[in-house]
Amino acid sequence: MSVQDLQKIISPKFTQQVINDIIKKKSGLSDICVKKIELGASSKKGDSYLSNICRFTINATGKTQEGHQESISIPVIVKYLPKNIARRKTYRSTDFFENEIIFYEKILSAFQKFQNEAKTADKFDNIPLVLSTCCDGENDYVAMQDLSFEGYTSAERGAGLDYPHTVAILQVLARFHAVSLAFKDKKPQEFEKAATALKETYFSERLRPWYANFQKRVFVVIRDAVEKELPKEYLQKLDNVINKDLYGLLVKSCQVRGPLSVVTHGDVWVPNFLIKYEGPKLGHIKMIDFQLTRYTTLVTDLAFFLFSCVDMTLIEDKFDDFIKIYHQSLSESLEKFGSSHNLVTLEQINKEFLEHSIMGVGMSMEALIMAQLDDDDVSDLDGIKGDQAVPLESVWLIYPFKEQEKRQRIAKMVKFAADRNLI
Repeated sequence: MSVQDLQKIISPKFTQQVINDIIKKKSGLSDICVKKIELGASSKKGDSYLSNICRFTINATGKTQEGHQESISIPVIVKYLPKNIARRKTYRSTDFFENEIIFYEKILSAFQKFQNEAKTADKFDNIPLVLSTCCDGENDYVAMQDLSFEGYTSAERGAGLDYPHTVAILQVLARFHAVSLAFKDKKPQEFEKAATALKETYFSERLRPWYANFQKRVFVVIRDAVEKELPKEYLQKLDNVINKDLYGLLVKSCQVRGPLSVVTHGDVWVPNFLIKYEGPKLGHIKMIDFQLTRYTTLVTDLAFFLFSCVDMTLIEDKFDDFIKIYHQSLSESLEKFGSSHNLVTLEQINKEFLEHSIMGVGMSMEALIMAQLDDDDVSDLDGIKGDQAVPLESVWLIYPFKEQEKRQRIAKMVKFAADRNLI
């Protein structure tokens, strides 16, 4: 495959120079000669609504700093704008690309600089290497190292996580949040400048017309599950929060500024954690897809992850333990980054959870539906006709679940949130 072929697939801006820069960034080689580009497997339908994915491997040679000739093979995964213009506009893909690239170029670089200056031996490195980006609203892409070649894989999106997976991911989330908290503690102005560069992509009054009608469809599915699987009082509690203008509550949850406000991931459902297994044991975990990243309370990530990704029986039995595990990892990481391990207390997190976990509940409503869709239920997004946006609810088609098991997973989440006075 040639570079010209990649340009046709990905973007006209994905040039030979980009390929050369990727090789230099990954290997440090000079006098580069690309020998072959091999196209990899495509993604299955439903893996990504906002973008398309292209995998390929660059085989090249070049010179080391010592002048020796060396061969290298670099697996790359590129997320790029859909070619279907109507799909691109319907899902507002360019907005999401812009926010993710802001994260990589402004936030992540600031995080890395802070960690280098803190001289910590245990840096947060749970994000794949970003190889190249482009953000002009027409040719956007994000190229990263393809970690599947190193054995990383994602857990099945429809299954609730077990105890070891939950603990491991909570610890990664805690370390990610700790970078923000320590950065804000030590260099508040620098942190604020970086964090406020992010742009809200999902819950903002300017986006209400885009999402509100689709959210009504979400409510239909959620209400059906609760009505069929739980006593009547839970449907009343659910209706109360829906009738309070849930979208407006979610908008406010995205704007929380306080001691526990951090750069959140924003979309912490199962497919966005890549896991490397060492035999039967969990190894390293990487976080991907920062298109919904925002500056708000850490509880939004915590609640969304626990309610949408974890087996609800575990949540019922181990919820308080999970919060303690998260807090312990957070405290240990804060100390390593040079802040006090008491910077955030367990009591603060529990109080914040009561006040602001509505975001996790609201996001989980959508995520639990999407995670349980069968492949045949996912719309053909590239079948959208024309070159203008269509209503989101006309292509993101969701209906009440016929399977009791799927309804019960939703109902258990609502029941737990209601029993804990989170809604």
